[in-house]
Amino acid sequence: MTQTSELQLKVWIEDVWDTVHIAASPDWSVGRVKEEALRAAIGNSADPADYQVKFKGALVLDERNSLSQLHVPHMAPLAVLSSLRRPVR
Repeated sequence: MTQTSELQLKVWIEDVWDTVHIAASPDWSVGRVKEEALRAAIGNSADPADYQVKFKGALVLDERNSLSQLHVPHMAPLAVLSSLRRPVR
């Protein structure tokens, strides 16, 4: 059985400390959600390869997985974090 209803997702973008709302299809990949969220929050200047996604506190290791494969529910929170190490001062 294929689920075709639209998912509303809350995606927190660490770099700008803001949340964007993304309307996504369950067959979208996690990578596509990341790209859409970065574009909405930062614009085209952000390179998606420099970011990683967390869902339920765990790093999504394969961003090619679809939202339905990961059982991402409607209004689920996801986090997009920089994968680059930053110096601590």
